[in-house]
Amino acid sequence: MSFRTSLINAPEDTRYWVPVFYYRDPETGFYIPYSPEEHLNVGESWLCPLSTGAGIIVNYRCRVFDDVYNIIGTRDIKNIVVADGEEFIYNWKVKKEVSPWVILAPVGILAALGVIVAATRKRR
Repeated sequence: MSFRTSLINAPEDTRYWVPVFYYRDPETGFYIPYSPEEHLNVGESWLCPLSTGAGIIVNYRCRVFDDVYNIIGTRDIKNIVVADGEEFIYNWKVKKEVSPWVILAPVGILAALGVIVAATRKRR
């Protein structure tokens, strides 16, 4: 199987785009790129041939071009999950995905501090 990918909210002057998925081979450690052979028209989706089963983690690069193939911009995202039969839609306006660790780490630290403070008070 494979999965489809598309781009939304591209910059105003975008005419073409190219998605690239980088799969890290667990045996060799090398990254294998998957991308279309040619530039896609903005609004056109692409069927990535990478078989992902129920889901795998990949890195992603989106590059957008103007009408004469000058690069307008490039965005990278690490550690996204893609799955067979699903569509990965990249929203150009969202500059960066928020890692769950950005939210969970401070909560974990506060919880640990609370436990330490509670333990110290019980000793007194």
